Amino acid sequence: MRVAIVGGGILGTSLGYFLSQAGADVHVVERSSNLGGLVAPIELDELGGTRVDRYYHCILSSDRHFIDLIEEVGLGDQLRQVETKMGFYHDARLFPMSTPLEFLRFPPLGMVDRARLAWTILACRRIRDWHDLEHISVEDWLIRMSGRHAYQTIWKPLLGAKFDGDFAQVPATYIWSRLVRMTDTRDGAAQKELMGYLIGGHLPVVEAMGARIIERGGTVQTDTAVTGVSIDTTGRVRGIQTNRGAVETDAVVLTTPTAIARRLLPEHLAPLAARWGELDLYLGVILLLVVLRRRLTPYYTTNVTDTSVPFTGVIETTNLIAPEHVGGYHLIYLPKYVYPGNPYATMDDETLRAEFMGHLRRMFPDLADDDIVTTRLFRERYVEPIHPIGGTDRIPPISTEIPGLYLANTSQIYPALTNCDSVTRHARAVSSLMLEEGKQQESVTNERVLVTV
Repeated sequence: MRVAIVGGGILGTSLGYFLSQAGADVHVVERSSNLGGLVAPIELDELGGTRVDRYYHCILSSDRHFIDLIEEVGLGDQLRQVETKMGFYHDARLFPMSTPLEFLRFPPLGMVDRARLAWTILACRRIRDWHDLEHISVEDWLIRMSGRHAYQTIWKPLLGAKFDGDFAQVPATYIWSRLVRMTDTRDGAAQKELMGYLIGGHLPVVEAMGARIIERGGTVQTDTAVTGVSIDTTGRVRGIQTNRGAVETDAVVLTTPTAIARRLLPEHLAPLAARWGELDLYLGVILLLVVLRRRLTPYYTTNVTDTSVPFTGVIETTNLIAPEHVGGYHLIYLPKYVYPGNPYATMDDETLRAEFMGHLRRMFPDLADDDIVTTRLFRERYVEPIHPIGGTDRIPPISTEIPGLYLANTSQIYPALTNCDSVTRHARAVSSLMLEEGKQQESVTNERVLVTV
């Protein structure tokens, strides 16, 4: 099987890796100058060329598929596990929320609220069949489980920040997936939160998989824009068109966001493009990276319940990643998730940077100019696919009615959250499906040959 994979992010590259393991002739095509997509780092001249993540990532102890993959490509010795802490910024104060005792002492909530909040988390752990949750709004479910006061104090501001203020159609599966995944990081009776990271970031994993593809006879082509999918007169895939010429293959897998994948289809496949478009809503992200000379907080994550603060939280990744692995500096990430119509999505860089930094200084008045080494602003249009209440039937299937054409992207990952573990699991499932369909097609072809003879 000759396969063209459009997109060299972690999904596309891991898919190519799994297919090449099974003997497929893989050709990965990536538009940017390097593989990795959202896990690709940036080099900061102010730090002497030190590479740091553009977007923050962590590895949970429950991410067994991704951890196994890290070990499989020979990078297991680069994985580190660290106890991390979590805080809440509420009413202009910073509260610790890392242990059960800190949780019980959280002043904004009364004892009944805390008990119901704890019950919500325990209930999520006990739910095995999530299908009923996809027909309930996350708001209704959380009010029912945690009570209105806890919802108004904790859940509502967090959901508003995550979903750009509009979460009316978000199902309860979202919070179920998140709570189950995050509580899996708790270890032992002390319930310490353990997270992991890779020295050098996630990119070496992607590069190692790309190298394995090439070792097995495949190709990895960067700086190459795909302009369309080629379909022959029999209605079967015959490859892709790129700005560097045509690539002939037996199968094409589009791993790009659905909106981009739709544009690569020829005009006569407009009905297929329309079906893909039934679930084509993504949150984007604006993120300000602030590099400091000192630690800002003791927390990896500081959740922000103050709705006047534009960013979702304060993510201090160097409370997970040892500072010596990023030049001895401290990294603060300030993310804001946005829909396309949000004014922040079109705000110019300098205005946005000034606003974010103004709020950060308000939260931490002791932050001095001398503490700040540099800042970087990043934007990404397609980050988190949105699945509305009862919308699973609109998730586009991997296979299509066009022989050899496949769609494999994060919109199909549900109800799991989008992260490196779920993405690489999805890639493995897609590769298994493609190989099985390839065997079936080969069997049908052989039967036709026998009949003809």
